[in-house]
Amino acid sequence: MKTVRFLLPLLLVALPLAVAARSDDSKKPIEVEADSLEVREQENISIYEGNVKLKQGSLEISSDRLVIRFSQTREPDLMEMTGAPARFRQLDDDNREMLGRARQINYTESRSLLELSDDAYFSHAGDTIEGDLIRINTGDNTIQAGSSDSSERVKMLIQPRQGSESTE
Repeated sequence: MKTVRFLLPLLLVALPLAVAARSDDSKKPIEVEADSLEVREQENISIYEGNVKLKQGSLEISSDRLVIRFSQTREPDLMEMTGAPARFRQLDDDNREMLGRARQINYTESRSLLELSDDAYFSHAGDTIEGDLIRINTGDNTIQAGSSDSSERVKMLIQPRQGSESTE
């Protein structure tokens, strides 16, 4: 089984893709609803459980559980969402929809890294990708997708871009 862990980086497919979220979303307030909330002030953690709904600008998240880890300056740095599945929806600056779902979704603000794992799906502007693991770096607009199981394959659909037809 150790071999499988070492193969994971080799099974990842790196793709350039513009996946930047709406630029003003991070400046909007975060609204969260849940059945319960536990705040661990000394650990800089908030834990929301049960039918969790988060909204910030165009970003909408739904999950069974959401853990928000805050930096020393009290800014959200890591959001860990779990569900059957956890889901997110967000718009980019061109009002194109981004959708994602997985049993585990983590977003690390300081690294601009969105990770969807365990039955992961991501869609943006009609392009879709499915796999066991999808990593999206919103800083440099790259996506990696793969699986630790060699029998699982990445599935991708790329839509033709308007104006990309060649003229003869």
